[in-house]
Amino acid sequence: MNLHLAYFELPFHKPYRIGSDLLLSRRGVMLRVKRGRAFGYGEVAPLPGFHQETLENAVDSLREAIANDATPMWPSAAFGLSCAIQTAARNPRFGFADPPAATDIGVNAFFSGGVRDAKAAHAQGLFNGFHTIKIKIGRGKPVDDLRTIHAILDLVGSEVRLRLDGNRLLTLQAAERLLSRLDPARIEYVEEALRDDKDLSELSRRVGMTMAIDESIHLGLKTEEMGGAPGVDVQVVKPSLIGALEEVEAVVTQGKINGMETVLSTAVDSSYTIALVARMAHALGASERDHGLGTATLLAADTITPTPIVNGRMAISPALPVPKMDFVALADFRLPQT
Repeated sequence: MNLHLAYFELPFHKPYRIGSDLLLSRRGVMLRVKRGRAFGYGEVAPLPGFHQETLENAVDSLREAIANDATPMWPSAAFGLSCAIQTAARNPRFGFADPPAATDIGVNAFFSGGVRDAKAAHAQGLFNGFHTIKIKIGRGKPVDDLRTIHAILDLVGSEVRLRLDGNRLLTLQAAERLLSRLDPARIEYVEEALRDDKDLSELSRRVGMTMAIDESIHLGLKTEEMGGAPGVDVQVVKPSLIGALEEVEAVVTQGKINGMETVLSTAVDSSYTIALVARMAHALGASERDHGLGTATLLAADTITPTPIVNGRMAISPALPVPKMDFVALADFRLPQT
Protein backbone atom coordinates (compact mmCIF):
# COMPACT_ATOMS: atom_id res chain seq x y z
CA MET A 1 0.00 0.00 0.00
CA ASN A 2 1.27 3.46 -0.93
CA LEU A 3 0.98 5.16 2.47
CA HIS A 4 2.38 8.57 3.42
CA LEU A 5 2.07 10.40 6.75
CA ALA A 6 2.18 14.00 7.95
CA TYR A 7 2.52 14.97 11.61
CA PHE A 8 0.45 17.85 12.98
CA GLU A 9 0.21 19.68 16.28
CA LEU A 10 -2.72 22.09 16.51
CA PRO A 11 -2.74 24.56 19.43
CA PHE A 12 -5.89 25.15 21.43
CA HIS A 13 -7.14 28.70 21.87
CA LYS A 14 -6.98 28.02 25.60
CA PRO A 15 -5.88 24.91 27.51
CA TYR A 16 -8.36 22.07 27.07
CA ARG A 17 -9.19 20.19 30.27
CA ILE A 18 -9.57 16.42 30.36
CA GLY A 19 -10.02 15.26 33.94
CA SER A 20 -7.21 16.85 35.92
CA ASP A 21 -5.00 17.35 32.85
CA LEU A 22 -4.74 20.40 30.62
CA LEU A 23 -3.83 19.95 26.95
CA LEU A 24 -2.16 22.83 25.13
CA SER A 25 -2.37 21.27 21.66
CA ARG A 26 -3.94 18.47 19.64
CA ARG A 27 -1.36 16.04 18.24
CA GLY A 28 -1.98 13.62 15.41
CA VAL A 29 -0.96 12.18 12.07
CA MET A 30 -2.71 12.61 8.73
CA LEU A 31 -2.52 9.59 6.41
CA ARG A 32 -2.50 9.72 2.64
CA VAL A 33 -3.22 6.63 0.55
CA LYS A 34 -2.81 6.52 -3.23
CA ARG A 35 -4.97 4.16 -5.27
CA GLY A 36 -4.33 4.56 -9.00
CA ARG A 37 -4.62 8.29 -9.59
CA ALA A 38 -6.80 8.89 -6.54
CA PHE A 39 -5.66 10.05 -3.12
CA GLY A 40 -7.48 9.38 0.14
CA TYR A 41 -6.91 10.83 3.58
CA GLY A 42 -7.51 9.74 7.14
CA GLU A 43 -6.66 11.12 10.57
CA VAL A 44 -5.01 9.21 13.41
CA ALA A 45 -5.19 11.29 16.58
CA PRO A 46 -5.79 9.43 19.86
CA LEU A 47 -6.89 11.90 22.52
CA PRO A 48 -5.21 11.54 25.95
CA GLY A 49 -7.83 10.67 28.53
CA PHE A 50 -10.19 9.20 25.92
CA HIS A 51 -8.23 6.69 23.87
CA GLN A 52 -6.31 3.94 25.59
CA GLU A 53 -3.51 4.16 23.02
CA THR A 54 -0.93 6.89 22.56
CA LEU A 55 -0.03 8.42 19.21
CA GLU A 56 3.19 6.39 19.30
CA ASN A 57 1.16 3.19 19.83
CA ALA A 58 -1.11 4.07 16.92
CA VAL A 59 1.75 4.73 14.49
CA ASP A 60 3.51 1.52 15.53
CA SER A 61 0.32 -0.44 14.89
CA LEU A 62 0.06 1.18 11.45
CA ARG A 63 3.54 -0.02 10.57
CA GLU A 64 2.76 -3.53 11.72
CA ALA A 65 -0.59 -3.61 9.91
CA ILE A 66 0.89 -2.43 6.61
CA ALA A 67 3.71 -4.96 6.89
CA ASN A 68 1.22 -7.79 7.45
CA ASP A 69 -1.66 -6.55 5.26
CA ALA A 70 -3.89 -6.42 8.32
CA THR A 71 -6.07 -4.00 10.26
CA PRO A 72 -4.26 -1.94 12.91
CA MET A 73 -4.91 -3.18 16.44
CA TRP A 74 -5.56 0.28 17.91
CA PRO A 75 -8.96 1.88 17.13
CA SER A 76 -7.67 5.33 16.20
CA ALA A 77 -5.23 3.83 13.68
CA ALA A 78 -7.86 1.46 12.25
CA PHE A 79 -10.31 4.35 11.86
CA GLY A 80 -7.80 6.67 10.18
CA LEU A 81 -6.53 4.01 7.78
CA SER A 82 -10.03 2.92 6.78
CA CYS A 83 -11.00 6.56 6.12
CA ALA A 84 -7.94 6.98 3.88
CA ILE A 85 -8.68 3.76 2.00
CA GLN A 86 -12.37 4.56 1.51
CA THR A 87 -11.83 8.14 0.36
CA ALA A 88 -9.35 6.84 -2.24
CA ALA A 89 -11.64 4.04 -3.42
CA ARG A 90 -13.27 4.07 -6.84
CA ASN A 91 -16.70 3.49 -5.26
CA PRO A 92 -16.36 4.69 -1.66
CA ARG A 93 -19.01 4.00 0.96
CA PHE A 94 -20.09 5.84 4.11
CA GLY A 95 -21.14 8.98 2.26
CA PHE A 96 -17.68 9.65 0.84
CA ALA A 97 -18.76 9.35 -2.81
CA ASP A 98 -21.60 11.43 -4.23
CA PRO A 99 -22.91 14.62 -2.62
CA PRO A 100 -25.24 13.73 0.25
CA ALA A 101 -28.97 14.10 -0.23
CA ALA A 102 -29.11 16.82 2.42
CA THR A 103 -26.87 19.85 2.29
CA ASP A 104 -26.37 20.33 6.00
CA ILE A 105 -26.55 18.60 9.37
CA GLY A 106 -27.55 19.66 12.86
CA VAL A 107 -24.78 20.31 15.39
CA ASN A 108 -24.95 20.95 19.13
CA ALA A 109 -23.11 23.77 20.86
CA PHE A 110 -20.55 22.77 23.46
CA PHE A 111 -20.08 24.57 26.76
CA SER A 112 -17.73 24.05 29.70
CA GLY A 113 -17.48 26.47 32.59
CA GLY A 114 -19.50 28.28 35.22
CA VAL A 115 -22.14 30.99 35.35
CA ARG A 116 -19.74 33.79 34.46
CA ASP A 117 -18.44 31.78 31.48
CA ALA A 118 -22.01 31.09 30.35
CA LYS A 119 -22.88 34.78 30.38
CA ALA A 120 -19.71 35.59 28.45
CA ALA A 121 -20.42 32.86 25.88
CA HIS A 122 -23.94 34.16 25.41
CA ALA A 123 -22.71 37.74 25.01
CA GLN A 124 -20.25 36.54 22.34
CA GLY A 125 -23.08 34.86 20.45
CA LEU A 126 -21.70 31.35 20.94
CA PHE A 127 -25.18 29.92 21.60
CA ASN A 128 -26.90 31.77 18.76
CA GLY A 129 -28.97 29.56 16.47
CA PHE A 130 -28.21 26.29 18.25
CA HIS A 131 -31.12 24.06 19.23
CA THR A 132 -29.07 21.92 21.61
CA ILE A 133 -26.20 22.73 23.98
CA LYS A 134 -23.98 20.12 25.61
CA ILE A 135 -22.87 20.82 29.19
CA LYS A 136 -20.55 18.86 31.46
CA ILE A 137 -21.86 18.04 34.94
CA GLY A 138 -20.53 16.19 37.98
CA ARG A 139 -17.05 17.70 38.03
CA GLY A 140 -17.66 20.09 40.92
CA LYS A 141 -20.36 20.90 43.44
CA PRO A 142 -23.95 20.04 42.42
CA VAL A 143 -25.10 23.53 43.40
CA ASP A 144 -22.64 25.01 40.91
CA ASP A 145 -23.91 22.69 38.17
CA LEU A 146 -27.48 23.79 38.92
CA ARG A 147 -26.57 27.47 38.83
CA THR A 148 -24.81 27.06 35.50
CA ILE A 149 -27.64 25.04 33.95
CA HIS A 150 -30.30 27.51 35.11
CA ALA A 151 -28.19 30.44 33.92
CA ILE A 152 -27.96 28.99 30.41
CA LEU A 153 -31.65 28.10 30.32
CA ASP A 154 -32.48 31.68 31.29
CA LEU A 155 -30.16 33.08 28.60
CA VAL A 156 -31.39 31.05 25.63
CA GLY A 157 -34.82 30.61 24.09
CA SER A 158 -37.36 28.15 25.44
CA GLU A 159 -36.94 25.97 22.34
CA VAL A 160 -33.29 25.22 23.21
CA ARG A 161 -32.65 21.96 25.03
CA LEU A 162 -29.61 20.82 26.97
CA ARG A 163 -27.55 17.65 26.83
CA LEU A 164 -26.01 16.95 30.23
CA ASP A 165 -22.83 14.85 30.13
CA GLY A 166 -21.82 13.31 33.45
CA ASN A 167 -18.84 11.20 32.26
CA ARG A 168 -19.81 8.41 34.70
CA LEU A 169 -19.05 10.57 37.74
CA LEU A 170 -22.28 10.45 39.77
CA THR A 171 -24.09 7.96 41.95
CA LEU A 172 -27.75 7.24 41.29
CA GLN A 173 -28.76 9.23 44.37
CA ALA A 174 -26.60 12.25 43.52
CA ALA A 175 -27.81 12.32 39.91
CA GLU A 176 -31.43 12.09 41.02
CA ARG A 177 -31.01 15.00 43.46
CA LEU A 178 -29.49 17.15 40.72
CA LEU A 179 -31.78 16.26 37.84
CA SER A 180 -35.01 16.34 39.84
CA ARG A 181 -34.52 20.09 40.22
CA LEU A 182 -34.62 20.63 36.45
CA ASP A 183 -37.49 20.80 33.98
CA PRO A 184 -37.39 17.54 31.98
CA ALA A 185 -38.83 19.37 28.97
CA ARG A 186 -35.63 21.44 28.69
CA ILE A 187 -33.30 18.42 28.85
CA GLU A 188 -32.88 16.46 25.61
CA TYR A 189 -30.94 13.67 27.29
CA VAL A 190 -28.50 12.86 30.09
CA GLU A 191 -25.32 11.25 28.85
CA GLU A 192 -23.58 8.61 31.00
CA ALA A 193 -24.12 10.39 34.32
CA LEU A 194 -23.74 7.28 36.48
CA ARG A 195 -20.78 5.29 37.70
CA ASP A 196 -22.90 2.17 37.29
CA ASP A 197 -24.52 2.23 33.86
CA LYS A 198 -26.96 -0.50 34.87
CA ASP A 199 -28.86 2.16 36.85
CA LEU A 200 -29.49 4.42 33.84
CA SER A 201 -32.95 3.04 33.19
CA GLU A 202 -33.91 3.55 36.84
CA LEU A 203 -32.60 7.11 36.77
CA SER A 204 -34.69 7.80 33.69
CA ARG A 205 -37.78 6.48 35.46
CA ARG A 206 -37.15 8.63 38.54
CA VAL A 207 -36.49 11.95 36.78
CA GLY A 208 -38.48 11.54 33.55
CA MET A 209 -35.53 12.18 31.24
CA THR A 210 -33.99 10.28 28.33
CA MET A 211 -30.62 8.64 28.99
CA ALA A 212 -27.75 8.19 26.54
CA ILE A 213 -24.77 5.81 26.61
CA ASP A 214 -21.28 6.84 25.49
CA GLU A 215 -18.34 5.59 27.56
CA SER A 216 -20.08 2.24 28.00
CA ILE A 217 -19.62 1.66 24.26
CA HIS A 218 -16.11 3.00 23.97
CA LEU A 219 -14.74 1.31 27.09
CA GLY A 220 -15.82 -2.04 25.72
CA LEU A 221 -18.38 -2.66 28.46
CA LYS A 222 -21.26 -5.00 27.85
CA THR A 223 -24.07 -2.81 26.57
CA GLU A 224 -26.59 -5.53 25.75
CA GLU A 225 -28.61 -4.87 28.90
CA MET A 226 -28.72 -1.10 28.28
CA GLY A 227 -29.33 -1.05 24.56
CA GLY A 228 -33.06 -0.45 24.22
CA ALA A 229 -33.67 -0.53 27.98
CA PRO A 230 -36.55 1.70 29.08
CA GLY A 231 -35.46 5.33 28.96
CA VAL A 232 -32.06 4.59 27.37
CA ASP A 233 -32.84 5.75 23.86
CA VAL A 234 -29.64 7.37 22.52
CA GLN A 235 -26.10 6.18 21.88
CA VAL A 236 -23.25 8.66 21.39
CA VAL A 237 -20.67 7.14 19.05
CA LYS A 238 -17.14 8.46 18.56
CA PRO A 239 -15.86 6.63 15.45
CA SER A 240 -12.15 6.92 16.24
CA LEU A 241 -12.76 5.07 19.52
CA ILE A 242 -14.59 2.26 17.71
CA GLY A 243 -12.17 1.37 14.91
CA ALA A 244 -12.58 0.76 11.18
CA LEU A 245 -15.58 2.25 9.41
CA GLU A 246 -17.26 -1.15 9.11
CA GLU A 247 -17.16 -1.47 12.90
CA VAL A 248 -18.69 1.98 13.30
CA GLU A 249 -21.46 0.98 10.91
CA ALA A 250 -22.09 -2.17 12.95
CA VAL A 251 -22.47 -0.16 16.17
CA VAL A 252 -24.96 2.22 14.53
CA THR A 253 -26.90 -0.71 13.06
CA GLN A 254 -27.04 -2.51 16.40
CA GLY A 255 -28.34 0.66 17.98
CA LYS A 256 -31.18 0.78 15.47
CA ILE A 257 -32.01 -2.86 16.20
CA ASN A 258 -32.22 -1.90 19.88
CA GLY A 259 -34.49 1.04 19.07
CA MET A 260 -31.81 3.64 19.78
CA GLU A 261 -30.93 6.78 17.84
CA THR A 262 -27.26 7.57 17.24
CA VAL A 263 -25.46 10.85 17.82
CA LEU A 264 -22.06 10.89 16.13
CA SER A 265 -19.26 12.82 17.80
CA THR A 266 -15.52 13.27 17.46
CA ALA A 267 -12.75 13.27 20.06
CA VAL A 268 -11.78 16.91 19.41
CA ASP A 269 -10.52 15.85 16.01
CA SER A 270 -9.50 18.24 13.25
CA SER A 271 -12.02 19.68 10.80
CA TYR A 272 -11.06 17.05 8.22
CA THR A 273 -12.47 14.23 10.35
CA ILE A 274 -15.42 16.39 11.36
CA ALA A 275 -16.30 16.78 7.66
CA LEU A 276 -16.11 13.01 7.12
CA VAL A 277 -18.22 12.20 10.18
CA ALA A 278 -20.87 14.70 9.06
CA ARG A 279 -21.17 12.75 5.79
CA MET A 280 -21.26 9.46 7.69
CA ALA A 281 -24.22 10.66 9.75
CA HIS A 282 -26.30 10.90 6.58
CA ALA A 283 -24.95 7.74 4.99
CA LEU A 284 -25.62 5.65 8.10
CA GLY A 285 -29.12 7.06 8.58
CA ALA A 286 -28.22 8.82 11.81
CA SER A 287 -29.19 12.38 11.00
CA GLU A 288 -32.30 12.61 13.19
CA ARG A 289 -30.57 14.48 16.01
CA ASP A 290 -27.89 17.16 16.28
CA HIS A 291 -24.37 15.76 16.32
CA GLY A 292 -21.31 16.55 18.43
CA LEU A 293 -19.26 18.15 15.66
CA GLY A 294 -18.79 21.70 16.94
CA THR A 295 -15.34 21.47 18.50
CA ALA A 296 -13.31 23.10 15.71
CA THR A 297 -13.73 26.45 17.47
CA LEU A 298 -11.50 25.12 20.27
CA LEU A 299 -8.50 24.98 17.92
CA ALA A 300 -6.33 27.93 16.91
CA ALA A 301 -5.13 26.06 13.79
CA ASP A 302 -6.55 23.22 11.70
CA THR A 303 -5.79 20.68 8.98
CA ILE A 304 -8.36 22.20 6.61
CA THR A 305 -10.53 25.31 6.65
CA PRO A 306 -13.27 24.61 9.24
CA THR A 307 -16.83 24.43 7.99
CA PRO A 308 -18.87 27.26 9.54
CA ILE A 309 -21.84 26.39 11.72
CA VAL A 310 -24.78 28.68 11.00
CA ASN A 311 -27.94 28.55 13.11
CA GLY A 312 -26.88 25.20 14.51
CA ARG A 313 -26.38 23.65 11.05
CA MET A 314 -23.16 22.58 9.34
CA ALA A 315 -23.08 22.63 5.55
CA ILE A 316 -21.78 19.55 3.74
CA SER A 317 -19.72 20.32 0.66
CA PRO A 318 -20.18 18.08 -2.40
CA ALA A 319 -16.38 17.75 -2.65
CA LEU A 320 -14.39 15.95 0.02
CA PRO A 321 -11.84 18.20 1.75
CA VAL A 322 -8.14 17.75 0.95
CA PRO A 323 -5.55 18.39 3.71
CA LYS A 324 -2.61 20.40 2.31
CA MET A 325 0.29 19.03 4.33
CA ASP A 326 3.86 17.80 3.92
CA PHE A 327 3.64 14.02 3.61
CA VAL A 328 6.51 11.56 3.84
CA ALA A 329 6.60 7.83 3.15
CA LEU A 330 5.80 5.52 6.05
CA ALA A 331 9.30 4.03 5.99
CA ASP A 332 10.83 7.48 6.48
CA PHE A 333 8.29 8.86 8.94
CA ARG A 334 9.33 9.63 12.53
CA LEU A 335 7.25 11.26 15.22
CA PRO A 336 8.93 14.31 16.81
CA GLN A 337 10.16 13.91 20.37
CA THR A 338 7.88 15.47 22.98
